[in-house]
Amino acid sequence: MSLEVHIGLLWDEPAIRGEFAGEFLVRCRVDCCRFLTLDETAGAFEAFSEPGRRQHDYAIRLCESLSPAHAERTLSEPKELAQKFDVDIVEAGRTWESGGQQFDIRVWWPIVKLDSLSDAEKTLDELRAMPGLDPLGLALVRLDRAVPDLPFEFRFGSFSGRALEIWTTPLSPESFFRLHDVPIGRGFHWQRKESLDYRGSLRLFHPGGAGLSAVNRLELESYLESAVGSEMRSDLPAAFSQAQAIAARSTVLATANRHHFADGFDLCHDDHCQCYQGILREADAVVAPIRESSGIILVSPLSTPLNPPTKWRETGAHSRAALPNDASSFIVHRSSLPRVVDARYAKSCGGVSERYEAAWGGEGPDYFTVRACGEFSVPDLSREDSAREFLKSDSPAWCNPRLHPYPDPWDKDPLFRWTFEYTRKELGDLIAEKTGHDVGRVQELNAIRRGKSGRILILEIVGEAGTQHIYGELNIRRALSKSHLPSSFFVVDERADRIILSGGGWGHGVGLCQLGAAAMARAGWNVESILNHYYPRTELMNL
Repeated sequence: MSLEVHIGLLWDEPAIRGEFAGEFLVRCRVDCCRFLTLDETAGAFEAFSEPGRRQHDYAIRLCESLSPAHAERTLSEPKELAQKFDVDIVEAGRTWESGGQQFDIRVWWPIVKLDSLSDAEKTLDELRAMPGLDPLGLALVRLDRAVPDLPFEFRFGSFSGRALEIWTTPLSPESFFRLHDVPIGRGFHWQRKESLDYRGSLRLFHPGGAGLSAVNRLELESYLESAVGSEMRSDLPAAFSQAQAIAARSTVLATANRHHFADGFDLCHDDHCQCYQGILREADAVVAPIRESSGIILVSPLSTPLNPPTKWRETGAHSRAALPNDASSFIVHRSSLPRVVDARYAKSCGGVSERYEAAWGGEGPDYFTVRACGEFSVPDLSREDSAREFLKSDSPAWCNPRLHPYPDPWDKDPLFRWTFEYTRKELGDLIAEKTGHDVGRVQELNAIRRGKSGRILILEIVGEAGTQHIYGELNIRRALSKSHLPSSFFVVDERADRIILSGGGWGHGVGLCQLGAAAMARAGWNVESILNHYYPRTELMNL
């Protein structure tokens, strides 16, 4: 049975415009139970609406738990939590079924309910100060689900009228739809808008909030053929494309209904989840290796030990042997209740990867470890002196471009090691702009807490007008750059009126290092060896 995914392409939009190419069945839901099938099958369309006034339900998520028991323990420690706040446990994620096998990737959120969104900042401050709670796991979440709530204007061919929802179905394999002004790289310095073409079905609706949503429904394997090409170049070795496809396939299943719990789709099309830029990124060099690994995912743990495929078993776990050409050379293994690996990845780890809970708090899977991106040892980088020494060294990492040159266009950017420099006033103004808190001219930046990979997890900013704490690697990156600092793995130097940030890596550093994995593949590592390196204690399985 083919698995389908629902990918958010646009949301909170006042207007959505595009075209249907080929042939589409276009159905318009005009009220709660009436559908109209429109006469036209191709051509331009537009949808537009005023913002809605729907009031949303918000909560503070304390963490993500892999079991209800962990969520219950979080709410019971400290004891005053349940006494002071209205708490609950929300089930997120979902189960998937394929070939008679069920995959359970649910997580549980211990939450503190909010009376209104205006209470969020005050409640967050109280929770951060409460002993026994990890401030890294705290996040504002919306609880009410997005459903068609507000009629909108829709024009297509001879039809012009109000619709509650639009559903389209392609009538031929060659059919596709185009959307205009699709944002790419939201919040990053490369943010732009493009017109993009997509396969599969399109759904348009207004959930009653800020604007319209556009959701693409398509088969998982078709999605991956574009997503892997959107993430990296299409001319990298097949072993890399397969490793990236297996990681992407796994993380789609593992994160569905988590990152966009309330938005009406499984994942978004952008860097927040996985880059997915439609037909533009499909290329034969990527499609062929993806199809060879079709249906292969990472799971952990398995109830039965897994024997490696014959071709890999003969050459050992870290073989540089050539990749098998046929998908049957991978794994076919069944387990009673396998859990799909949340196979995160980032562009460059800077030489060392990080654990899940250091980046996002909560209960982290044991297959994410702090380990070198290569065959060398890494000390505990949570110590300031060790982090500084590592960043100043020329480690023999797979993602070190001096040893393994990056392919275009990543050779244009300093991803492995980088430097940002500000005057104290410039940095103070930037922090005020990005966080809303004015600390004045910055006097000090102090790493209150580093992960064992050296990434700063809690940062103290001391300014002439006050002191502020930033929690979480992503929030730190946002606060110290016009777009995003490449990573939170950096050390601080002061030179008169200037503050210098010297760092390494691009992204959160959890899981697979894309540039490192590409170098490994170019050196002859096969797909299983690459995945074993970045996701230890996991195994491959056929859907």
